[in-house]
Amino acid sequence: MSKSVLMRRPYALLLALALVSVVPVCVLAAEPQQRADNVPPEGFVALFDAKGLAGWKGLVADPPKRAAMAAGELAQEQEKADARMREHWKVADGVLISDSQGENLCTAKDYGDFELLIDWKTEPTGDSGIYLRGSPQVQIWDKPEGSGALWNNKKHANKPLFAADRPAGEWNTFRIIMVGERATIYVNDVLVVDDTVLENYWEPEKPIYPRGAIELQSHKPAVQLQFKNIFIRELVRPAGVTPVTPPLLKPGDRVVITGDSITEQKIYSRFIEDYLLACVPQLDLTVTQLGWSGERAPGFADRMDNDLLPLKPSVVTTCYGMNDGLYKAYEPVIGEAYEKSMRQIVERLKQAGAIVLVGSPGAVDLDTFKRPGVPPAVYNDNLAHLRDVARELAFQAGEPFADVHDQMILAMRRAKPVLGPAYHVCGPDGFHPAPDGQLVMAYAFLKGLGLDGDIGTITVEWNGEKPKASDGHTVPISGSGSGEVTFTLLGKEHKIASVSLRTAEIESTRYPFCFYGDPKLPDATRSILPYLPFNADLNRFTLIVKGLPSAAATVKWGDASQRFTREQLEAGVNLAAEFLDNPFSGPFKALDDLVAKKQAFETSMIKQCITNFRTYRTLLGDDAEAEKAMTMLRERLMAAEQKWQADVRAAVTPVRHTLTIEPEK
Repeated sequence: MSKSVLMRRPYALLLALALVSVVPVCVLAAEPQQRADNVPPEGFVALFDAKGLAGWKGLVADPPKRAAMAAGELAQEQEKADARMREHWKVADGVLISDSQGENLCTAKDYGDFELLIDWKTEPTGDSGIYLRGSPQVQIWDKPEGSGALWNNKKHANKPLFAADRPAGEWNTFRIIMVGERATIYVNDVLVVDDTVLENYWEPEKPIYPRGAIELQSHKPAVQLQFKNIFIRELVRPAGVTPVTPPLLKPGDRVVITGDSITEQKIYSRFIEDYLLACVPQLDLTVTQLGWSGERAPGFADRMDNDLLPLKPSVVTTCYGMNDGLYKAYEPVIGEAYEKSMRQIVERLKQAGAIVLVGSPGAVDLDTFKRPGVPPAVYNDNLAHLRDVARELAFQAGEPFADVHDQMILAMRRAKPVLGPAYHVCGPDGFHPAPDGQLVMAYAFLKGLGLDGDIGTITVEWNGEKPKASDGHTVPISGSGSGEVTFTLLGKEHKIASVSLRTAEIESTRYPFCFYGDPKLPDATRSILPYLPFNADLNRFTLIVKGLPSAAATVKWGDASQRFTREQLEAGVNLAAEFLDNPFSGPFKALDDLVAKKQAFETSMIKQCITNFRTYRTLLGDDAEAEKAMTMLRERLMAAEQKWQADVRAAVTPVRHTLTIEPEK
């Protein structure tokens, strides 16, 4: 891996985060480190020379129209566009300035996959953006919701995860990583877009173009826009590397969760296993946890052939780096050692035929992490370097990446201003998370696995046409009352067992994920839900009611009731998010308790027995009888583990639950 990956951190990471609970959002991001303007970091090239417009051109129509032009016509139109561009774009004091009256400024070269760094500044009410591969846009504007989002997306996320802008009139920095169709974007080192599809604005039925220009948007109203420090690094995989594409998980796969003491806590690993067993039971997955307290990436690289590969894993998640950072400020040697061992791990697993979900390290808490001489922001900067190493390694190997670090940082930024600095996301000791932070980690890995989050959809229609049964999922409800009522269940894991007016008894073999505890305490998974899009992204059990004959209705699910307006029900209500106490809560908790016991067995199996086979071989040498005994012992242990696997899968039993919709009179 190039030094640029190990050393590139042009801005200090969130050095003001310690103030998150007491200062306005607009000043949370760190000030840039002092460095010369328009000098590229190692591994990057400058797109702007701070002297003129060399390397840039004017805009000639949109990409489809340009593609339809003959070469001669395009050359003529380009000459006209360049002349128009020079009327509205200028360079002064090393800054590229637009008067917002002209057209976009385009790079002369087209780009495919890349990492872009760019500083920008706008005046109050400013509105602009950056086009990637000629398509709009990474938003720039002076609005409370913040900049950086893929504003023109219609199907995928188009709002920022966090408002990280500095006030209008101050410089901001974008870090934009574009790989395939997906963009990851930071504003002032804060993640605002997480590996999200950038849609093709010009031809919506097609994916984003594989190559295209980077454009700086000229957008009315007439406010001055300024840019500087525009650097790019093209991303190219080694020849022969084909990236893994969804779905990552196939029926019958074995998923193995690896990591250090945070993994051996058996909390986020438990949440992952709970989800894979209960929320996607149709995949019939086997999950094993192999966390090891105090471990660094070199330690796992040394033991993986003995401890992991005999399990014949299909998908392996890794979460190393917390200990690899050595609990001090970042130094290049730290990144080099981490990269070397992580590369060994990824390459060895690929050779064994496994997919590797390369996880970044987590984060340390902004208030509870106490290390002499190492403030939380300093160690989070170290961990952010290792995150970048892990992301680059995943890209080069064509493997998926799970950004645990940034999700934990975001959760802290959202939760602490509301719940206070004592509310820890990364644990009472600052780095061993309680269930709140562990749910954040599970979220990052489950997203990395490419799960779509659709648990099921129930559609209810009042006064609709007489329904036709389809695959046993559409059933008319008869009885007193006006008109026909139709319940439709989407998802083969749910079926209607019995019906009466406005009420359905449903039997489900697919559970929504369930949450527990005090909504203000870190030891409760419920407490982090307002600050983590777990339900929206991964846990959608949706009720849609069409044609409700009143302005609102009471929905009763199990023993709980809530009132929803006609508009809410028409748009769809996520039952899993609205009814935290629901008919699945008890069965889900019983499953979680059993998974905890199974994972405890796995820790003992590996740490107290199987890993010691390496020592026995060293002591006994080439001893056939000893090898035979170890083989027999491994087989016995694995048979016991398979019994545990069968038990936890069997614990996901069908749940019967009732849903009643009562319109207001």
